[in-house]
Amino acid sequence: MSDQGLHASVALMRDRGLGPEAIRVFEHYYEQLQAGALGTIPEESIEPLGEVQTLREVQVSDEEAREALSRTAVIKLNGGLGTGMGMTGAKSALEVKDGLTFLDIIALQVLALRERWGVELPLVLMNSFRTSEESLKILAKYPDLPVDGLPLDFIQNAEPKLRPDDLMPVKWPDDPELEWCPPGHGDIYVSLVTSGVLDSLLEKGIRYAFLSNSDNLGATCDPDVAAWMVEHGLPYVAEVCKRTKSDRKGGHLAVRKSDGRIVLRDTAMVAEGEERYFRDIKRHNTFNANNVWINLEVLRERMTAKQGVLGLPIIVNHKNVDPADPSSPEVIQMESAMGTAIEVFEGSEAILVPRTRFRPVKTTNDLLVIRSDFFSLDEGYHVVATVDAPEPYVDLDSAYRFVSGFEQRFPKGVPSMRDCTSLRVIGDPVFGRNVRCVGDVLIDGYRRVLDDAVLGELPTPTPAPVTTPGDVRTVDEHLKAILSTLEPSPTEWTPLTEALGLVVARDVRAKVNLPHFDNSSMDGYAVRAESLASAGTSPVRLRIVGEVAAGAHPTFTVGVGEAARIMTGAPIPEGADAVIAVEDTDAAATGEVECRVAVSPGRFIRPQGEDVSSGEVIVSAGEVVGARTIALLAACGHAEVEVHRRPHVVVLSTGAELVEPGKPLQLGQIHDSNSSMLWAAAVGAGASAEIRAAVGDSDEELLAVLDEVVAEADVVITSGGVSMGAYDVVKSALRNEGIDFVKVAMQPGKPQGYGLLTGPGGKQVPLFALPGNPVSSFVSFEVFVRPALRRLMRLAPEKRRLRPATLISGVESFGGRRQFGRAVVSRSAEGTLVAVPVAGQGSHFVADLSRANALFVVPEDVTELVAGEVVDVLVLDKES
Repeated sequence: MSDQGLHASVALMRDRGLGPEAIRVFEHYYEQLQAGALGTIPEESIEPLGEVQTLREVQVSDEEAREALSRTAVIKLNGGLGTGMGMTGAKSALEVKDGLTFLDIIALQVLALRERWGVELPLVLMNSFRTSEESLKILAKYPDLPVDGLPLDFIQNAEPKLRPDDLMPVKWPDDPELEWCPPGHGDIYVSLVTSGVLDSLLEKGIRYAFLSNSDNLGATCDPDVAAWMVEHGLPYVAEVCKRTKSDRKGGHLAVRKSDGRIVLRDTAMVAEGEERYFRDIKRHNTFNANNVWINLEVLRERMTAKQGVLGLPIIVNHKNVDPADPSSPEVIQMESAMGTAIEVFEGSEAILVPRTRFRPVKTTNDLLVIRSDFFSLDEGYHVVATVDAPEPYVDLDSAYRFVSGFEQRFPKGVPSMRDCTSLRVIGDPVFGRNVRCVGDVLIDGYRRVLDDAVLGELPTPTPAPVTTPGDVRTVDEHLKAILSTLEPSPTEWTPLTEALGLVVARDVRAKVNLPHFDNSSMDGYAVRAESLASAGTSPVRLRIVGEVAAGAHPTFTVGVGEAARIMTGAPIPEGADAVIAVEDTDAAATGEVECRVAVSPGRFIRPQGEDVSSGEVIVSAGEVVGARTIALLAACGHAEVEVHRRPHVVVLSTGAELVEPGKPLQLGQIHDSNSSMLWAAAVGAGASAEIRAAVGDSDEELLAVLDEVVAEADVVITSGGVSMGAYDVVKSALRNEGIDFVKVAMQPGKPQGYGLLTGPGGKQVPLFALPGNPVSSFVSFEVFVRPALRRLMRLAPEKRRLRPATLISGVESFGGRRQFGRAVVSRSAEGTLVAVPVAGQGSHFVADLSRANALFVVPEDVTELVAGEVVDVLVLDKES
């Protein structure tokens, strides 16, 4: 491959005014890319980090702390736009606590440290061109914040996006700015140099810098770390925290075998097929907090010696030149990570810090906890817990994912979380004022949460004794256990014809104006309005100069005294500014047309962009694609849309007695109805699905089939083989494969199994082991599988809405179990719902199941309902 692409890219960077260091770094990575670099770190090349210094063991005097802090600056990475939370501006401008934004809190933290220690402590932001103006406007509220001789921000560098075939810089005339990308936050070291900020800091006597993300409110400038770094003469220090299951996706530090250097391995640097090693929290038991301390003199020496090229590991990203347009050309973006610099500086160290120094707000789950009374701001504006308890776990439904949806559902503020251990919200409720969460809270509903409500502490009715032996889970507990393991499906660009019913992953903007051109809304004649000024008193005759049909491109001009015959939807010819309807004329086709009414300018003209302007958001992230959505997307120039992927379900029935429908039965055999039923239910829930041939009663046969299935399935559903029988193969084969088999207090469907199978590359595939009786299997799907599929697709609400209906006849129920009975629901003359239980309530009555259009729900503490009582129903035959 020639160097033509490199020369062209460098020329563009020079024209943009980028400094020589930035260009040399680009050349360095370009040569690596040209040589086929992938930027991965194989597991065999590293050892675990091992024991490191802990912050709690560091002991420094106040004078040592003050001296270190007097030579330190705070630098915040502030280029993020918060797109993962549905934001378009600077993420740091989001209000996170007590009406304060990230930047407000950061500024107040710095000012408090200055006052406490009597030091100057500069604050500098590394902004992108999209965040600079908004961020500096917020900081302008603090007139004492700027330090003489230092700017409050500098702008990170940019580099050309490259075509993957020849590594030439891409051209995108529609929006030339999209031809450029930031080089990742590893660019901070080069940008410090090219902006002149590094030299300015050194001239001010600043020798150390604390670098961290602006959305990490725990990342304060700790003088103890600064003093420890000074005491030991360290060039570079990375903060790490103890790793938990929730941190399995976070990057970690390790030791490179070849030279003993500490290295950072991020998610993008994991070799294919080694994800399980990356997620092993016992082997790699700390994670990188992305809080970095660096000696600026050493940085300057290294940058000078290397002519600006630190040699950070390359990260190769493949994207589209226009991220909102999947049909735009694919490009390569070369990036680097700030934390990877640890391997560049000899003598670098890690320090184990408390979890309190890692409080990023990456999701609205994090935002709820930070805003709640579980945390407060102390006199130094540190975020501190108000109670001595673990931080509550929060899992909000998909309706709360974006900040706009979050704010709409907490209009009176977030609930009290001081006494809460976990909050799980299923559905789409709106919270009122003064709501308090206590203990483990599961909100499973779609109505407004009442004002002054206490959730999780309300007395629970004592259920009637459960008639089956052993420990039994409630329905809510089992559903919670399932949903807690699931994350939304990845996003993908999907043709409009395949996107129906899926959730849009990011805002979509119009590519064109709608209408694309000025056009006529009537059959008639395009004219100049002034030509017909006198037509109100007597007819006016205009010379016909042409005709315009829909789809035509008129090449003539309409002047005063002239008209052009025009059809609905046809473009307005040049010169015309109105249309007169054909019924207000003599409808002449040639020669002259007689016009009988005056028209005003703009009459019967649909102006360009009247419906939609080019660049306008036409579909917001979180919307479900419907027929009308598809029409709008297509009209605005989109053939594809980025959505959360439709999960693929594989349905697998078990039992030697099962025979494929349509084939003859032998004695003791039955047709496999469950597979077809579950396939249809999965497709009806929005997934794609396939049926695999029924598996017999052999452990080996089932495991062999599952080994094949997990490679292509996103979800596996089995039916049968989960009870206590001698031939219950599913339970026998999978009890040691990570699948939990439990009893659930419900009727029908008490025996249930659920767990995650591991597929190729560490892929986690949920498996639902449902009972074999058809009604039990169907009810289990409705109660457990359907909400899980909708969660994967980010569809809200995840569960069908409960509706009140009046029972026409009484029913009995088992004490201690939630009964899901079958019923036919219809509307009474008054418009209310009435429910008629079907005759056959046994779990094998397929005919009665087919006649039912709803499930009625009898609570665990109720054993009998009489005719006329109101019961909750789940209506099955329409989406809720």
